[in-house]
Amino acid sequence: MKTIPQKGFYAFALALFALASVAPAHAQQLSPKLQNAIGRWQTYSDGKPAGTVETYLVNGKLFGRVTLVRPGRTPQDVCDKCSGELKNKLILGMVIMRNFHPEGDDWVGGTVVDPENGWEYKGKLWAVGKDGLHLRGFIGISLLGRTENWTRIP
Repeated sequence: MKTIPQKGFYAFALALFALASVAPAHAQQLSPKLQNAIGRWQTYSDGKPAGTVETYLVNGKLFGRVTLVRPGRTPQDVCDKCSGELKNKLILGMVIMRNFHPEGDDWVGGTVVDPENGWEYKGKLWAVGKDGLHLRGFIGISLLGRTENWTRIP
């Protein structure tokens, strides 16, 4: 039976410990403002409550899905104006926000689909206090877009 030389074993254990303690340092810590963008949100259309969206993290990126459709729609409604993989999919449960990554205190670089018209926009999100979220959707540059203000649902 072979035995591991003690010196080699200690060097291996030390290297393993060093690797394990360094690995968490690479995981990004989210600022409180970035963390505040995660949760359940009341959306608005023309100042009136619309549907609700839940935002959540997947591998450090922010996503959002419809958890309640807007008034006038039913849970069985589909996105007939959407294209690609979202075409004729249920709006309820649809992931409408995808792949936002942190930059400073904002979430940027993602896309947002509007189930009402089926259009996909580039987007940027930022928390306003603990109970507000601004979503800016745009085509091309941010100047060519609009900002929605959402309210946290307790």
